[in-house]
Amino acid sequence: MDAVTALGHPLIRGVRGAGLLRAIELSADVAAVVADRALDAGFIINAPTADVLRLAPPLVITTAQVDLFVAALPALLEGLEPAS
Repeated sequence: MDAVTALGHPLIRGVRGAGLLRAIELSADVAAVVADRALDAGFIINAPTADVLRLAPPLVITTAQVDLFVAALPALLEGLEPAS
């Protein structure tokens, strides 16, 4: 949660949730595009609404795997514009 927020990306409005079940709130309706890009990159996430990414990893996920996703997130958001 803190690592995603610390990215300081203009498309990331916030992170909510508890435990491993998290949602990344976006400032534009681009969640479906980001979820598709994530799947292409090997990350399984979904977009329950147009501006939210849902993360629900298995309980056996490692810290290293979470760190890989956080490191990849800026590239997944690349070229998408925040709402004005």
